[in-house]
Amino acid sequence: MTLPLESLSSLREMLAHYCGILLDDSRLTHLQTAVERRALALKRLPDQYLADLLTNRDRTELLYLAEPFLNHETVFFRNRPHMEALRKTLLPTLHATLPPGMPIKIWSAGCATGEEPYSIAITALETLGEPLPRPVEILATDLSATAIEKARAGIYRGRTLTNLTPLQRLRFFTPVGNALTIHERVRQLVTFMQHNLLDPFPPAVRGTHILFCQNVTIYFSLDTCRTLMARFYDSLADGGTLCLGFSETLWNIFDRLRPVSVDGAFLYRKDPPRQRMVASSPKPSRPTLHPTRPTRRPTSPPAFSDPLFTDETVVVEGRRMIESGQIEAALELFAHAPLAGRHAPAVLALTAQAHANRGELDLALAEARRALELNPLVTEAHILLGLIYERQQQFTLAIHHFERARYLNSDSPLVAFHLAECYRQTDRVADAIREYRNTERLLHSLPPDHLIEGVAVYWLAESCRCWIRRLEGEQ
Repeated sequence: MTLPLESLSSLREMLAHYCGILLDDSRLTHLQTAVERRALALKRLPDQYLADLLTNRDRTELLYLAEPFLNHETVFFRNRPHMEALRKTLLPTLHATLPPGMPIKIWSAGCATGEEPYSIAITALETLGEPLPRPVEILATDLSATAIEKARAGIYRGRTLTNLTPLQRLRFFTPVGNALTIHERVRQLVTFMQHNLLDPFPPAVRGTHILFCQNVTIYFSLDTCRTLMARFYDSLADGGTLCLGFSETLWNIFDRLRPVSVDGAFLYRKDPPRQRMVASSPKPSRPTLHPTRPTRRPTSPPAFSDPLFTDETVVVEGRRMIESGQIEAALELFAHAPLAGRHAPAVLALTAQAHANRGELDLALAEARRALELNPLVTEAHILLGLIYERQQQFTLAIHHFERARYLNSDSPLVAFHLAECYRQTDRVADAIREYRNTERLLHSLPPDHLIEGVAVYWLAESCRCWIRRLEGEQ
């Protein structure tokens, strides 16, 4: 059964309003599958179930349908720069400046299956010592009830344990068969709660000192992201810190949180009232978007610096790494790059390409779309989206992005060839022939053994000629 496209589109909008997740056209078929499975579980017809849901807006059912689209993929100590900043500066500074006995409040928003909040708890114990010299309260929330249940169980195995040191395994875990379970003294620091970030925040988050929200907002629309950031801002204590995923940026999205560099990590800080007043006063314009390394001011917390901007060398070096197959090295480079300034969208598009090469297509799609929201003229983002949609046989969507990429770069044989392929798949024969000829022309100046996407120019040109002959013969 094929459900009405209009109804599926309405459900998509309802899901975005409910939990923030924005599904593009390529995922409507996945949404239909989720509806059909849920209807089958309830022993109902899919069209009747969908019609009732659109009328009643049952939040319990919306949660069931959202579950397949929630990203629970994570590992312990996933974002090393942020964890280093937590260990070296954030926790020691808070312990040194907060009144004696006052708890350090940390919120892991979008905690998935618990690796992040447990990593924070382990870092607190390693940094401040045992027993802790002051309370550390870690609230961990996630929309998924399934993920929260696994987090509370605290049993882990396989890839998620990769970043743990032998000493951490020994100190903070107990072996159970082929798995490790979190030690009780780590569990005691973390409180898990199912929570939708678009719902009112629980009272416990008021006055949060450090807020982790990683690889969550990248899936939201810009408007939803702006609204959420304003609410995060209100929940943070003065001087509080927001830690986003390294492919997430507030540049040109939300400017009330100040970007700072802390021990090589790019974070956002809520300035105390006096500093906010100074920051809001007129400033002389900067002559360049690439300031030299600032000196520390005595009144600022140690290791905090002025806002930094993405340097063009990150784009050049990251592109070189990806082209040479050094995907992990490229992602490590991007993890330390502040996503701010005019080069940020290009770095975000390259980050998407790196994640696509690792098979993380959902994250790659979200990152590429965000790059285009920040700058619709990023050619690499259009090419990447075109390639992903072509692989998914979403040829109309692929053509949309390849045509924009061709407008931005009319000299790319890669774009011309894939555009020809998509035209052919959609029976646009004349357009396909034109683009195959265009590809031939663009390949003519390249050495025959030059590789494009791992294919020699000679064989790519020959493929174009074969398709031209075949398509012209069919006309």
